Amino acid sequence: MKSCSVFVLMAALLLAMASGAQPTLFTYQGQLNASNAAANGLYDFQFQLVDTNANPVSAPLTNAPVAVTNGFFTTTLDFGATVFNGSNLWLQVGVRNYGNTNAYTLLSPLQQITSAPYAIRAIYADNASNAMFLTVPLQTTNLTGTVSVSNLPSNVAFLNSNETFSGVVNLTNSGNTISGNGSGLYNLNPTNLLGIIPDAHLSTNVALQSDTVLNFAGSVASTNFSGGGHGLTNVPGAFFWVTVSGSSASANPNVGYICTNNFTPVTIKLPASPSVGDTYKIAGIGDAGWIVTQNTNQQIFAANLSSSVGQSWIAAFGSGYWTGVAISSDGTHIAAADAGSYIYTSTNSGSTWTNWNNASGTADWSGIASSADGTHLIASIGYTPYFTGSGGVYFSINSGVNWQPTPLSSQEWSAVASSANGTNLVAVSRTDGIWISSTGPAGTWNYVANSISGGTSYYWTSVASSSSGAVLVAVEVNGHITTTTNYGANWAYIAAGLPWASVSCSSDGSRMVATTTAGAIYLSTDYGAFWSQENSPVSGSLNAVASSSDGSRLAAAAGGTSGSATGNIYGSGDSGATWSQLAGAPVASWSAIASSADGSVLAATAYQGDVYVSSQSSTTTGTNGYLFGAQHSTIELLYVGNNQFLPLSSEGTVRAY
Repeated sequence: MKSCSVFVLMAALLLAMASGAQPTLFTYQGQLNASNAAANGLYDFQFQLVDTNANPVSAPLTNAPVAVTNGFFTTTLDFGATVFNGSNLWLQVGVRNYGNTNAYTLLSPLQQITSAPYAIRAIYADNASNAMFLTVPLQTTNLTGTVSVSNLPSNVAFLNSNETFSGVVNLTNSGNTISGNGSGLYNLNPTNLLGIIPDAHLSTNVALQSDTVLNFAGSVASTNFSGGGHGLTNVPGAFFWVTVSGSSASANPNVGYICTNNFTPVTIKLPASPSVGDTYKIAGIGDAGWIVTQNTNQQIFAANLSSSVGQSWIAAFGSGYWTGVAISSDGTHIAAADAGSYIYTSTNSGSTWTNWNNASGTADWSGIASSADGTHLIASIGYTPYFTGSGGVYFSINSGVNWQPTPLSSQEWSAVASSANGTNLVAVSRTDGIWISSTGPAGTWNYVANSISGGTSYYWTSVASSSSGAVLVAVEVNGHITTTTNYGANWAYIAAGLPWASVSCSSDGSRMVATTTAGAIYLSTDYGAFWSQENSPVSGSLNAVASSSDGSRLAAAAGGTSGSATGNIYGSGDSGATWSQLAGAPVASWSAIASSADGSVLAATAYQGDVYVSSQSSTTTGTNGYLFGAQHSTIELLYVGNNQFLPLSSEGTVRAY
């Protein structure tokens, strides 16, 4: 192998190859002689680009095998684009027999790279008509003319457009200025502003000395405050009083209001968003008194306003021959018995009522009692002060939905009583003594009249039970009282010689109260061992009496035996020491009365009248609820959270609505 001749491809052929899928590939044609004759067969070729000093500038390319026919061969070479950078290049060719592992024989002379392969660079370099394939930076000094806006990137800022910069724009030269109205500028350093900003251009959150009222959402601290200080809060030991002669005022925390209006009650509205622990006081000096109003969802507890209990009454159900009423300990469940009609119940403090005619149909109901939760009821048919009848005793264990008879036979049953759980029961008959059960209404009933001196000659009219059922007290119209403290195993007998009408006791049975048809009220604080008469303004027959669970709040109802509407309701908030007529109750022939455990809810029935409910456990929730205080009455309210206010103290007549 002595020499080879190289023939360069025509430009048209090279361009055609450049427009293909691999634009850096070009064809190389040569002629190879072996032993001074044209070579034939398969050969291994190696190609490499070198510079003027024969230094390699590319990696060697090996093409094997390459067919050589009559000395001519054709192969393709691809050195990439970057090697063709415009400098002078030569092609070094090596050859050996196909399959031979000896070193390549380098042919000479080197073959200079002429313009045809450099067409590769033309595609990627300075093409004036199309530079989309440039792979090296183009010097900006080589650009002529103006670049159109459409050829610039979207991140370029233009003088004729509104621009938003994502970073910080710094004007470092002291002579730089910005002109215009500056309406969109922000984060300006106030020290760079000249002049005084008008009040109208300040935020509404800026406090001005010219403002007559300033309300700060946070704490305000100062070494010296001057003025009256009304409305200040969190001042240790400080409480301020304000005199209100007008018709209304908005309450501020830890402030008292002295209401002096003689013609219109002064309305004090509680704040919409008080803080726990805020205290408010109201005192009525003027003739018109005062009113405390509420905001949405607010409520004032009124159960401990003893003077207000029973002052406002609502006719909760229509007219009937009502003879008995019972109430649950929380005042929500109420049951009323109608002589000559049915039993009616309410589970929402008297707002709505249900007629249960499946008890025994139309009957002469004489009494009714309830368990503490209002689910267990027991009712009797028979004698009342208004008529004489007979019948049985019925019970319900589902708030009056279904009724069943007890084993007690038909006779003149006058009253019933129940323990808190509805299991220990007692029923009294006008003609047949006392019956008790410790196994529920459907269980065994024991006749205990023989345990009481005198046997069955007593006309029992009323009976009461402690919450456990261990303590019982019964009275009869001919002047006798009997008590037991051990579930009826033993009885004590007292002959007082008074026409007893009704009896009630505290939840533990230690405090008892009894009334007579002559208007007398008697109290016992030792389980009925000793009784004392209390002074009271009562006139008429006290047909019914009720007690709170602790015996501190008492209520007695008066009415004529003929059903004439001449009676009133009387109350005591000091365990019966003093009594007063409840001015809010209508005049009626009151037949029965019952009290919730705390004494805040009263239910009373009028014979040939309505069922009435007086509930001061709290004001009506929301803007319709309010407290009213007459002249010389006071109230102190504490906000305890959850939209609720608790009276701490009161004086005079305060009524809740």
